[in-house]
Amino acid sequence: MNERRKTFGVDPGPTDDLGASDFQPRPIARPDPAAARRVAEADGYTSGATTRAPGDTQHRYRTGRTAQLNLKVTPETRARFAAMADAAGVSMNELFERAFAAYLKSEDGR
Repeated sequence: MNERRKTFGVDPGPTDDLGASDFQPRPIARPDPAAARRVAEADGYTSGATTRAPGDTQHRYRTGRTAQLNLKVTPETRARFAAMADAAGVSMNELFERAFAAYLKSEDGR
């Protein structure tokens, strides 16, 4: 390879000619956290506020379930199903599996 870099007709000259030796970065302007909190609270935003609807519970279980089954139901049906799962003390997945097993058992009995 050539010792000298190809410049396509323009010689860039030494790197000191770029004027970067006196470069100073500007400080980052950060907002005051206390002022941001006051503005947020004045607008009705509070920390830790939940965005879930009442009765919309989510349980974390390690069950080995990896496949999804997505169903469209009415909001009333979903609320009733969630209430049934809560009353039984199981996840909605477990309640669905129990209901499905009961259905299959009733089909075998015909």
